[in-house]
Amino acid sequence: MTTPSWFTTRRLLILFCVVYMINYLDRGTIASNGVNGKRKTCDDKGICKSAIGIQGDFGLTNFQDDLLSCAFMVGLLVSSLVLASLAKKEPQPF
Repeated sequence: MTTPSWFTTRRLLILFCVVYMINYLDRGTIASNGVNGKRKTCDDKGICKSAIGIQGDFGLTNFQDDLLSCAFMVGLLVSSLVLASLAKKEPQPF
């Protein structure tokens, strides 16, 4: 008698939901940050406008903010290659 595979339908559904959530965070939150993010700015009179988005929360420059978006895209590309190669493999019995 063989032991059941780790990939049950329930675990596969959970895995797909987690991957979809990461995809949503990557494309939604991080991508919109460049449009909506702003650092805290103060004028000569001492009046400051509050920061918004990831760029403002962490005090990132425009270059650092763009580098963060670029790192997410590279991570997405690399992980898609790894997951695609794993999807082609035959399941191995334990």
